[in-house]
Amino acid sequence: MITAIKRNSANAAYEQAVNFLPMFKDKLLALPPQIQKAAREIRLRAGQAIAVEYDNKRQLINTSVTAEDLKNLIELFCDFSLHSYARQLAQGFITLAGGHRAGFCGTAIIDGENERVTAIRNITSINLRIAREFIGCSDKLFNSLPIENIKSLLIIGKPMSAKTTILRDFARNLSDAGYKAAVIDERGELCAKGANIDTLDSFPKKAGFITALRALSPDFILCDEVADDGAEIAQCLNSGVGVILTAHCGSLEEALQSSALSGVIKNVSYIALLGTGINIGELKGLWRRDLKNEIGFSNILSACGNSNRLIPFGGA
Repeated sequence: MITAIKRNSANAAYEQAVNFLPMFKDKLLALPPQIQKAAREIRLRAGQAIAVEYDNKRQLINTSVTAEDLKNLIELFCDFSLHSYARQLAQGFITLAGGHRAGFCGTAIIDGENERVTAIRNITSINLRIAREFIGCSDKLFNSLPIENIKSLLIIGKPMSAKTTILRDFARNLSDAGYKAAVIDERGELCAKGANIDTLDSFPKKAGFITALRALSPDFILCDEVADDGAEIAQCLNSGVGVILTAHCGSLEEALQSSALSGVIKNVSYIALLGTGINIGELKGLWRRDLKNEIGFSNILSACGNSNRLIPFGGA
């Protein structure tokens, strides 16, 4: 994995990310500081101008991206060793140093027997998602829960709702409170830091849960973007270990009706919903399982409005 240079400035995350785009770096760094600070994604599409997404807006840069540019960037992301990144390439993303994620589109090569994508060729676009750290962004959620008694929390939200950012900071909060936290960092994006945090870097989720239980004696296991992991989560809870999880869902109703999440939902005690767009990082709902109704959840979020904002508006 190549290592980007991290600069000591208010826009360090943006500057670190654009170091992975050397042929466009000067133009990207020429954008106004307020855009750099708020930037969430940098989109490069063959034959199109570069688009920087920020504050629910889009800034176009007057330069055209070529197919050769995209090919060169993929090789750069992979340290010029494509075979070493075969698994990530087949999944359509590459995690870069600092937790930034480059997702890409192109033509899928399919394994005919099991219809599995084995590679992607002829890359047509790259979306570089900028990873940011906001110390304290999970404080409201953390302080709204009885951590000493909590068994499980599922944080849900649409893409770009700051789930990973909140989860990263939640791990820090657990560590600062003296709890041992095992972080399953399947994609190398969480980069959680703390004196009581053990990170299982690049572990597949199922293997990560088992390894954490057997080897790390954690108080909590944290995992990003779960789906059909209900059996592993149940095993953790039956072993006296709490779980803090995230999943893609736009509402409590979607989560309860999702067949992919059914095994997860039946094992969680609390569900938190985050907002997107201009409401990114806003705590839209917090529910506790209703003990009188196994499949029901009661809303326990008492405050409303901007006081629920977990992420400072202007980046996530």
